[in-house]
Amino acid sequence: MTKKKENKAKKGFVESRYNAPLLRKMCEDGVDAQSAKNQLNLCSLQSLRQHLMRLSVEDNQLRTLPGLYSRSVNTVKLGKQGLKITLKKFETAGINFPEGSEFSISFDGEKKIILEKLGGPEVAVPTEAVVKGEDIQG
Repeated sequence: MTKKKENKAKKGFVESRYNAPLLRKMCEDGVDAQSAKNQLNLCSLQSLRQHLMRLSVEDNQLRTLPGLYSRSVNTVKLGKQGLKITLKKFETAGINFPEGSEFSISFDGEKKIILEKLGGPEVAVPTEAVVKGEDIQG
């Protein structure tokens, strides 16, 4: 019988970026969650939540940062099915379109997408919504 060869490749060690004094100072100063994530070189807000949970346990005091649990409603995603713009995005802007409204789309030279409402029931607020894009070529 042959001996099993041991895998000599070492698994990579991920260094923890947990920095309690810096995180504690950011909580006291009221730094927003996105800035704290960038300063700590974390890849996601979930990692920041875990670090805050660890700090809260160590200090026996609940710690949080502004914007940690809020979702951005200003972003629009482009997927295989096209642009996804939810009704919530219009509601936060104070624009209430009925479900099933139709829009025409045009592109500005400054990488902007302009939506204009087509016919249907009238809306009391301006019917033009501008959504900034990053890599849109018209």
